[in-house]
Amino acid sequence: MMLTLTSERRLTVQTAGIICAVTAILVYLNTLDCGICFDDEPAIKNNKDLLPATSWSQLLWHDFWGQPLDSPTSHKSYRPLCVATFRLNYLLHELQPMGYHLVNVLLHSAVCFLYVQLCGVVFGEAWPALIAGLLFAVHPIHTEAVAGLVGRAELLSAVFYLGTFLSYANAIKHHNNDRLRWLSLASVLSLCSLFSKEQGITVMAVCLIYDFFIANKINLRTSLKLTGERSTHSQSRKKFFQRALAMSAFTLTAIMFRFAITNGGPSKRVFHMYVNPPTALPTPYRQLSWLYLCFVNSWLLLSPSRLLADWRFEAVPVITSVTDPRNLLTLAIFAAVAVLTVYCLRGNGQKQKQKMVLFGLSLLVLPYIPASNFFFPVGFVVAERVLYLPSMGFCFLVGCGVWHALKLNAKRRPVKILLQVVIAYLVAVHSAKTLLRNRDWHSGFSLYTSGLQQNPKSGIFLSNLGTDYAMMKNYSIAEQLFKTATEVAPNYSKGFFHLGKVMFLTNRYKDAEEPLKRAIQLGVVDTSTDKLAETYTFLVNAISKDATRAEEAMEICDEAIALYPYYGKLYAIKGGILLKLNRNNESVPLFEEAIRKNPGLALAHYNLGSALSRLGDKLNAEKAFQRVLLIDPGSSHAKLQLGVLLHDSSEELKLKEAERLLLDVVSAEPRNPEALFYLAELYLRLQQYRKAQETYLRVVQIQTGHKTALYNLGVLYYRFGDYDKAVIALRRALQSDPANADVANLLGLAEERVRLSDAL
Repeated sequence: MMLTLTSERRLTVQTAGIICAVTAILVYLNTLDCGICFDDEPAIKNNKDLLPATSWSQLLWHDFWGQPLDSPTSHKSYRPLCVATFRLNYLLHELQPMGYHLVNVLLHSAVCFLYVQLCGVVFGEAWPALIAGLLFAVHPIHTEAVAGLVGRAELLSAVFYLGTFLSYANAIKHHNNDRLRWLSLASVLSLCSLFSKEQGITVMAVCLIYDFFIANKINLRTSLKLTGERSTHSQSRKKFFQRALAMSAFTLTAIMFRFAITNGGPSKRVFHMYVNPPTALPTPYRQLSWLYLCFVNSWLLLSPSRLLADWRFEAVPVITSVTDPRNLLTLAIFAAVAVLTVYCLRGNGQKQKQKMVLFGLSLLVLPYIPASNFFFPVGFVVAERVLYLPSMGFCFLVGCGVWHALKLNAKRRPVKILLQVVIAYLVAVHSAKTLLRNRDWHSGFSLYTSGLQQNPKSGIFLSNLGTDYAMMKNYSIAEQLFKTATEVAPNYSKGFFHLGKVMFLTNRYKDAEEPLKRAIQLGVVDTSTDKLAETYTFLVNAISKDATRAEEAMEICDEAIALYPYYGKLYAIKGGILLKLNRNNESVPLFEEAIRKNPGLALAHYNLGSALSRLGDKLNAEKAFQRVLLIDPGSSHAKLQLGVLLHDSSEELKLKEAERLLLDVVSAEPRNPEALFYLAELYLRLQQYRKAQETYLRVVQIQTGHKTALYNLGVLYYRFGDYDKAVIALRRALQSDPANADVANLLGLAEERVRLSDAL
C-alpha cells in the first residue's frame, strides 16, 4: 500500500469502503466452517426463544440467553433484535452453524464499509479513512466478535451505531423537514443499536461531540455566547443546542425504558466472584482492579498477542494492594487520555488535528464505559468482543496519526516510505494473526485447548474441555480434567458438578454424591441455565439408585423443589422414585405438575404414561406416550411402551400401529428382547404364526431362559408338527419354570409324538 498526497483525488470514500469490506470477508472466510461453541451454546443451542413454538413477543420479555427478565438468574442483557436474527437463522437452517457464521462475516463486512464512511465524513478525505478501515477490518481483537456467534450482538449494534452517526451527520447538513427526517431516522437506529447491545446507548454522545466540535466548529470558550449575537455561527450554535436537548431527552427516555423493562437493569444483577472477581474485594481494591482493566483493554488494542475467550481464573489477577506496580499502568493510561483531552480542548479548539483526536477519543472511550464496571458490575472481567466498538476509536486515532505524519513528511520520501511500510506490515501481521486465531474458534475443543495454553488455571476451560471428552464417551480423561478444575478452582461449582455427573454416568453413584453436594454448597456459576437445579436432579437420582435411601432422595428433592418450584424435572424425578416404589397413585400428580411447569419435558410424559398404564388407564397412557413421540420422535422407549399397549387392542388400526412401532424399535435395537417378544405376541394375535415363530426364536437366542417365549415357541413347533424342536424348546421352558403344569403337559404330548414317530 503506497500512498501519495495527491492520490486522495483518485480514491473515493465509497471505493475505500468496498476495499475494507472485501478485506474483512477475506480474513474471516475461514470461520464459515466453525461450529457452535462456548457461549454460543446457551445463546443458540439451548435458547428456546429460537424455536418456532415460542411466540415472537417473548423476545421482548426475555434476556439474551432466553431467561425471563424477572428471573433471579437473568443476566439482564436485553438484546431482542440480536436474538431475532438468531431466530431467523434457525427458521432457515435450524442449528447448521455455517449460516450463522455467514451472517456474522457479512455483518462485519458491512460494519467495515460504514466505518469507512464515518471516517470519510470526519476526515473529509479518503486515504486516512482507508488506513483506519483496513486496520479495523483485520484487527485480531475482533475474532471473538466475528468467529464467536454471540458476537452478533456487537456486530449488529455496530451497524446501527454507524447508521445512527451517518444519519445524524446528514441531518446537520439539511434543513427543516429533511433535517427532521434524518434526525428521526438517527433516533430509530440508535434504539436498534441499544436493543442489539447495551453499548449502543453511547452513540448519541458521539454524535453530539461531532456536531459540537467538528460540524459547528464550536469550542468551550465561546459555546455559551449565544445571547445578543445574530451571526450565522450564533444561529447554528442555537440549532446545535436544540438538537442536543432533543437527542439527550430521547436518549434519557431510552435508558429509563431499558431499566424499567429489565427491572433495574444490570445494576440489580449480582455476579458470582468467578464471573467478576473484583466484586468480592473490599474498597478500594475492587475499584483499583476495575480501573486496571482499562489498561488491560488498551493493551489488547495496542498488542493483541494474547487472546482468550475467557479472562477469568487469574488471567488478570486482582489488585489487593495500593502499592501494586500495576496501579502505575492504570495511572499512565488515564494520564494519557487526560493529556490528549486537554490538548484537544486548549486554545480555541479550531485546529483540524485537535478536533480529529477529540473525536477519536470519544469513539474510543464512550462505547467502553457501559462495560467498564464504573457504574455497575458486568458479567465478565475482560471480554474481547466488547472492544469491537471502542476499537473504531483506536483505529481512527492511528489513521489520524499516520495521515498527519505522512503530510508532515510529504517531501521526505524515505520517511514517507517507512511509514507506508509500517502500516502495510501492521495490516499484514494483523491479518495473519486473525486468520490463525479464527482456527481456535473452529470448535469448543480447539478453543479450550488454546485457552489452556494461555491460562492453565482456567476452571472453565478445564470443565468445558472435560465436557467435550465426556460427550465423546472418553470418561477417564474427562474425569481427570474435572478433578484438575476442582483443584485449581476449589470454589468453582461447575467443575464439581461435571465431576459428579461423569461419575454418575459411569455408574459410580455413591462417588458422585460428594462432588454434587459440593457443587450445591458452592452455588451456581452460570448465566443461561439453572445448573444448580440440574445438580439437584443428578444428586437425587444418584441417591435413589439405592432402594433403601428412597425417602432420603425424596427429602432432598422436596428441598430442591422449594428452591426451584418452576423446575419441572424435579417433580418428574420425585414421581419416578414413587413409581419405582409402586406408589403409582401418588406419582401421577407429580408428573402432571412437571408437565404444567415444562410441557416439553419428555421424561414427565413418559413416566406419566407408565404410571397410568399400571393403574389400568390405558387410553390416557397411550396419549401420554404419543406426546413423548411428538417431543422426541426417535424415542425407542416410548415406541416400545406404546406398542405394548396397542398390541392388546381389538382394533385393526391400532394393531397395525403397534406392529410399526415395535418394528421401529427392533430396527434400531435388533437385540432388544422385550421389543422382539411383544412383536412375536402381536404376530400370534394376528395369526401370523410363522412370523411369530421366527421372532420368538430371536428372543430365546438373546435371552435363553425366557420361559414364555420358550413355551410359545414350543407350542408353535408342535402346531407345525416339528416335535423334536418342540421338545427342546419345552424342556428349556420347564427348566426355567419347573412348576408350570401346562409346559409339563405339552412336553409330555410332544415327547409321545416323537416316540410314535421313531416307532414308525
